[in-house]
Amino acid sequence: MIQNQNLTTLFVLVVLLVFYFFQIFQRVKLVYLFRSVKYHFRNILTPYSSDDLGISGTGTSVINYFHYFYIFFFLLINGVIITYFGAWYTQGIIKFDGISNNLLLRLLNFNILILGTLSIRFLIIRYILGMFISSKLKFIFYKNYIVNILISVLMLFNFIIYNLNSFYDFTYLKNISFLLIGLHFFFQTKNYLSYFLKFDLKEVMYFILYLCAFKLAPWIWLYSNL
Repeated sequence: MIQNQNLTTLFVLVVLLVFYFFQIFQRVKLVYLFRSVKYHFRNILTPYSSDDLGISGTGTSVINYFHYFYIFFFLLINGVIITYFGAWYTQGIIKFDGISNNLLLRLLNFNILILGTLSIRFLIIRYILGMFISSKLKFIFYKNYIVNILISVLMLFNFIIYNLNSFYDFTYLKNISFLLIGLHFFFQTKNYLSYFLKFDLKEVMYFILYLCAFKLAPWIWLYSNL
């Protein structure tokens, strides 16, 4: 039996260590990320602009998503998903009872499935649709990725607060989780609506294809195979 608090403490130490090195070696990207948090919540009811935070539509085409900075947050997003799945699957019991070896193995297998689904979706969009997608759509994808990072970090903090404090029950975790997930969909919808009216017909068709084939279909397939 593995104590959940021990895993959480280890994970927090690793994340803090990584952020420390990012502060030294990737300070510009980290500052942009922190500025994004302030921008999203300060302008929560304001439409996005293509000049937001100094990132242009054409500038997103040269962003290297295979940089270790973005790879770390890709793995962090995946880790947050599996962490919440484990908590919801056991209705919060593992907070006090710990994680059995069998449950840990099942969560790891599920983690690999999610990671594989996200990776395949990213590669398809990156290399196949990337040949047809305009810079404005690429800008949307980059904005969505930043939103995913911000919400995953907030959800991680929420889980740490819940897991390391005995007076927070599973109801607290669910309520705050629904709030953060709601913010995730709100920011992404706001992102879509801010640019939708600027698209031409071809871009609208690519946009609809992206939503149906690469946003919804992978998760419907994953849910049907659970």
